[in-house]
This record gives sequence, structure tokens and C-alpha cells, in this order.
Amino acid sequence: MNASEKNQFMILQSIVQMMDGLRNSGVDGPKITSMLEEWSKRNNMTKDEHKNLKTAETFLRKFLASVYERLSEKEQNLLKKRLMKFDFKLIDDFTLKMIDRDVADKINNATMPRQQFYNWCEEIMNVKCNGCTKDWNTCSLHQIFDNNLVSESGFDCSNCKYAYSK
Repeated sequence: MNASEKNQFMILQSIVQMMDGLRNSGVDGPKITSMLEEWSKRNNMTKDEHKNLKTAETFLRKFLASVYERLSEKEQNLLKKRLMKFDFKLIDDFTLKMIDRDVADKINNATMPRQQFYNWCEEIMNVKCNGCTKDWNTCSLHQIFDNNLVSESGFDCSNCKYAYSK
């Protein structure tokens, strides 16, 4: 199977796991049998709909079992391993856009713990700011340090608050 087919197989297998009550954020959830009973009990499902859903479940299981049996043992094990790490969620459009925006933000903007950022700034300052005589208006680092609340060097250099001399 190619990568797309493997993903499709895993989605269908996930659906069966959901039908078995196994894919509900780590909590055993309703099984297809209880859904069929509940919907039928409340007259929210006709006998034909009940039969069609039950038939769909049966044929989906048969399809997955048939495909799985045709695979090599190595591919079967790989799919089992991937399936344990695979999940899909039903989300609304607003949430999807928010997730996409967050991913795009992470691609465009690096984030790190504040202390790690300060350590990196110190390393950069050791190279760029030690003995620097440039005016702060012409320094690209000055604005970055200032915008990110990096402490001043404390050397009171007239050209830049981050410049210093060792």
C-alpha cells in the first residue's frame, strides 16, 4: 500500500475502533450496538436504517480484515504500530482555522522558554555587543532586544544600552 492508502486504511480502522468504543479520548465510549439500541428505542432510527448501519459495519469489518490478511507480517505490524499513534477528530471550521493559524504562527515565529532566550541573547551579545561602537539606531539587534525585554548591559555606553567592553 502507498502512504495515501495506508492513511485511508487507518481512518477506516479508527472508525471500527470507534464503533467498538475504543477511540473516545482514552475513555471507553458508546459502542455501535448501544447506539443502535438507543436510537431505535427512541424511534430515531427506522428498521431499514438500523439494518443498513449494521450491514455497513459488517462489510467494513470484512473489507478491513481481507485487506489486512493480504499484507505481509512486516506491513501488518507497521500498520498496528502507526494505528496506535493515529487519530482523527471532528472539529468545526472555526477551531480548524484557529489550529491552522497557530501552526502558521509557529512556522513564522520561534518560541522558547524565556531563560533559554536570555541565554541565547547573552551568547549573541558576547559576539556582537562586546566592544561595539555602532549607534543603536543602526543596530538590528537593539530593536529585538528592546522588544523582548532583554536586560541592559549596565555599562552605560553612550551609543547603545546593550553595548559593553570587557
